[in-house]
Amino acid sequence: MILKYKKILTKLFLSSIICLSFISSANSIDDLSKEELNEYIYQYIMENPEVILESVDRLRKKMEENTESYDKFLEENFTKMANNPLIPFMGSDNPKVTIIEFFDYNCGYCKKSLDAIRELLRSEYDLKISFRDYPILSPSSKIAAAAALAAKEQGKYFLFHSALMNLQGNLDENKIYSTAENLEIDIVKLKEDMNKPKIKKILEENEDLARKLNIRGTPTFLINGKLYAGALELNKLKAIINQSLEDS
Repeated sequence: MILKYKKILTKLFLSSIICLSFISSANSIDDLSKEELNEYIYQYIMENPEVILESVDRLRKKMEENTESYDKFLEENFTKMANNPLIPFMGSDNPKVTIIEFFDYNCGYCKKSLDAIRELLRSEYDLKISFRDYPILSPSSKIAAAAALAAKEQGKYFLFHSALMNLQGNLDENKIYSTAENLEIDIVKLKEDMNKPKIKKILEENEDLARKLNIRGTPTFLINGKLYAGALELNKLKAIINQSLEDS
């Protein structure tokens, strides 16, 4: 995902540089036809080919600096993130492998990752999986995230989390609350807990961390201090875990 993001930025950056350069030499952009505009681009590139390489190099250096900053933040804060007592988790209290998942309940790839998560929890690995709600896809994602975190107060976080992930299609309030009722979650208490400052604080912290780690989508996994963007199948997760155990 990060590589794809860099490629997109590179294209946008180069387009902006080229357009600004040749347009500034014209009297008015309104006076240019599409053919004339293309001719200006062609002429500018032919006369100044070095500007492309210079621009790409400048952008590459800036990207590398940003990446180093994200990596440093993750290295310095992973343990604190992994052990936040307010964040729901499954597995060991003192694991050899810690996985933090940023997810959205309306994310199809997150739903597909649930089976892999369950298998890992049933496996022989000594691990902990920490669940970071990152509701970015729709307003109902935020409602679902708050409801799931509130369900933790009734000891039913992972049960409710799994049920929401198993729902097909986009969520809405009716689906969210009817699912809670089917799990015998006290809806009155759930709604009261959803409005508590603690829930808001957790979601704000998750959003802040995602921004500091340059997490742009879900699912994103942090595994023993390293970031892996996008859906990961069970075999891939196991390979990463095994490598992490060998490196530790």
